[in-house]
Amino acid sequence: MSQFLSYLLFLSFFFFFFINSLATNSSPLCLPHDCGNVTIRYPFWDLDKFISDQQYCGYPGFGVRCQNGEAVLGLSDDQNYYVKDINYTGYTGTLTLVDIDATTNQMCPRPRQNFSLETLPHLNYSSMNLNLSFYFNCTSYPPTVPSIPCLNISSKRSYVFVENHETVDFDWSKNCEEKVVVPVRHIQTEINIVDLIARFGEAMNDGFVLDWGRVKDCVTCEDSGGFCGYNATAKEYLCFCTDSNSCKASKGTLPWSISRVNNLCYIS
Repeated sequence: MSQFLSYLLFLSFFFFFFINSLATNSSPLCLPHDCGNVTIRYPFWDLDKFISDQQYCGYPGFGVRCQNGEAVLGLSDDQNYYVKDINYTGYTGTLTLVDIDATTNQMCPRPRQNFSLETLPHLNYSSMNLNLSFYFNCTSYPPTVPSIPCLNISSKRSYVFVENHETVDFDWSKNCEEKVVVPVRHIQTEINIVDLIARFGEAMNDGFVLDWGRVKDCVTCEDSGGFCGYNATAKEYLCFCTDSNSCKASKGTLPWSISRVNNLCYIS
């Protein structure tokens, strides 16, 4: 073999291992991507990529699915929301959601269920919100209180109030078939029932805001430059690192071990 061919062979092997090293260290599990107008990046992650093995780079419950160019977050099996915006700046980020079932640009949305964060402890209600209380299909009601015309059914009436500002001296829960409480962003107008009836649809289509912060078990990993993840099958946190030698994971004073395959640190 000529010296020239040997030199080319050496360069080919060098180039291969160099590219492979870059691919490994950049960990495609944690790379950001766009879905419509929303950028999905750590600690949020692409649910479609990791649903098969239940191992992902990001916080538990922060998996986002891209459907027809719209980012969708499922807070539970039956609570699905469009992701309108994710703000990643600052120590505490914000997440703006819009109820898929109740809105989708409807002028007269009908919320179907109470909003709950019980299954996602890493998300919190924002001070930017207020709660609306809806009472549906009321068979008895004060005649002077205006109802929601587009949600009335025959002689049954439906009503909306800012939570804890219901009309006094009347038991709405007893006289109505259903009560649903949902968050919306503060309505920038004087709170009165006439304005609320006219604007609740606009407010629900505008969405509501949740705060999210760092997960305690992920702090050491993130401070060392890693990306915290989770293995739902094994129920253990992971740390994706650009360099496995610098991988650090926090679990109190318990020991932790490093798997050098794919630069993955298992918190054990």
